[in-house]
Amino acid sequence: MSYRYMIPISVGLLLLLTGFRPDSLPFQPQSLFSDAVVTHWPNAHFTRRVVLEEHRFPVWRETIMAGQPFAANPLNKTAYPPQWLVILLPPALHLNVMITIHLLLAGWGMVRWAQSLGLRREAVLLSAVAYILAPRIVAHLSAGHLDIIYAMAWWPWLMLMARRALIQERHTLFNMTCLGLSAGLLFLADVRVSLFAFGAAGVYIFIHLSNIGEWRRLARFAIPLILLILLTISLTLPLLSWREYTNRGDLRVDEAGTLALEPLHLLGLILPAHEGSVETLTYLGLPVMVLGVIGIASMRVRYRWLSIVAAIFIFMYALGGNGVLWPVLADNLAFLRWFRVPSRIWLIPTLLVPILAGHGLQQVLVWGDAVREKQVLPALKRVRLLIAATMLVVIITGIFALSFLPLPASTGLSALVNGTMLAAILLSALAGRLSSRHVVWLIMGIIFLDLMWTGTHWLEWRGKDVWLEPYRVLAERLVEDEPHRIYSPAYSLQQQVAEEYDLQLFGGVDPFQLTGIVDAIEQGSGVPITVYSPVVPPLNVVDENNLNLANRDATINTQTLAQWDVSHIVAPYTIDHERLQLLDTVNSVLIYRNLDYDMTAVSREHVPNWPEDWPRLPDVETVQSLNRMMTIVTIISFVIFAFTVIYLARETYQRHVYQ
Repeated sequence: MSYRYMIPISVGLLLLLTGFRPDSLPFQPQSLFSDAVVTHWPNAHFTRRVVLEEHRFPVWRETIMAGQPFAANPLNKTAYPPQWLVILLPPALHLNVMITIHLLLAGWGMVRWAQSLGLRREAVLLSAVAYILAPRIVAHLSAGHLDIIYAMAWWPWLMLMARRALIQERHTLFNMTCLGLSAGLLFLADVRVSLFAFGAAGVYIFIHLSNIGEWRRLARFAIPLILLILLTISLTLPLLSWREYTNRGDLRVDEAGTLALEPLHLLGLILPAHEGSVETLTYLGLPVMVLGVIGIASMRVRYRWLSIVAAIFIFMYALGGNGVLWPVLADNLAFLRWFRVPSRIWLIPTLLVPILAGHGLQQVLVWGDAVREKQVLPALKRVRLLIAATMLVVIITGIFALSFLPLPASTGLSALVNGTMLAAILLSALAGRLSSRHVVWLIMGIIFLDLMWTGTHWLEWRGKDVWLEPYRVLAERLVEDEPHRIYSPAYSLQQQVAEEYDLQLFGGVDPFQLTGIVDAIEQGSGVPITVYSPVVPPLNVVDENNLNLANRDATINTQTLAQWDVSHIVAPYTIDHERLQLLDTVNSVLIYRNLDYDMTAVSREHVPNWPEDWPRLPDVETVQSLNRMMTIVTIISFVIFAFTVIYLARETYQRHVYQ
């Protein structure tokens, strides 16, 4: 089947089988929350509202965290050009169009990269499908980590452009510009993923240059590096300017190493997790991984050892504080703490294993053709024996999981079925009993079914009737009382609701946090904040189903809240405080008025709307200066982006015309 059909069919089936609707957003089936709803939908809604209704650049936002920079926050994507599609589309539809486009872009990028490596058509198609349906990508989508999906779409293009820049002597400026553009878009899509993407590309460039010994070619990369800097100053410069006021740079090693892998997670390579934390999901697709190992085995000895060393490094890094490598690196390289979550290095095998699986399929087809042509291959007996032994281990593991482990039956069943079918296909192929065409279709079929089966366990879609409409009455009741800021200790008023009704929250969910505001929330809420948390104040509950108990025993400081213009408190439980007046109860949520806040007082209208001289926060003039700088560098960055695209389009057109 042609790439032009198989890639959109794969994306379309994934969306269809998981219940996609244009006005819905992705969720994990077992989760109450999704970053797509809590973060990305409000961000898109705010950007659209501010530009179309207030006719200004969205540089600052008051609706969460008691007011904070909006454009300087990497999560809000104002520096990422495709994000501005939101001006044309409603927020939910915009996000779904972005998801679809980036999944297609990821597949097509993998096709182009695999083709450049000399893979045959069937292997190219396998690599592309295995990538866009990769369990880690689908799981990040289900958690609403849309920025990771965007960045993963650009990663194959980055590797392709790095390869072109290394091997092509013609069109050097064009290739270097393409490399700089793909690197810039990946960085703007997700700064955290860029750590691993740029690291992988850097290692690839180093290995290639060491092979050919032409280190002078390294000078070429000054062009994409300069372009990368210019394209991303709309994000890097504001981030650096705000750095002294944020708490992200002060993370301890143990705080930054959160959600790390544990050694037992290696079992997830065989037994696919169908629920749990996205960050500790290690399953790559059993058939994909087996073919990837065959792909490594078909390489030269040097590259085999390099692959083994890389795999060990990735796993040791992903262990975070559960291992020895991450603490040493994070202690000596402080910038690593800013990126947090060391298990995200697993995104590297998420990218590389599909391309290795393409090599593996190609090698299986070569061996099969050789057997049918009666060629003698002494090593083939060992290969068959290893495959049989490996699949036997997989089958036994699946049976053991079904019989004894406290895991969903689907997990053990997947290993059992995959092991049995893959053993039959590979051993038959290597015995010459299947034609190449049959081998391709059978292997593609088992990979497609395995990845789709895993994906449907991780992903579902929910509409506004689930994440917005149930809170309408509460929001409308609050709007009636004309609140200034609202404090919600148990997250009874969610961020998407606050954005829809233009309500301002004292606290919220955002990894970008100003230290002074975190201190103020700690004082006002009475909730101790001893470790970094994207949720402020932290909810301190093990199970999100127990949110109605979150921070119930905390003692609220109504005077501090009044200083920060907090006029109302909403909670799913009774708060016994003499300075809180119960106003109403809506859908089991109690609305309190803060008696220490003067409802008749004239509120501060300037940005930022903070108490004067609050410790560890910039003053009004500094904030306004930073906001002006943010607007200017965004304009500069977008002008450079426009000229870059125009140059590449013109060069591409001329090359087609004169060929």
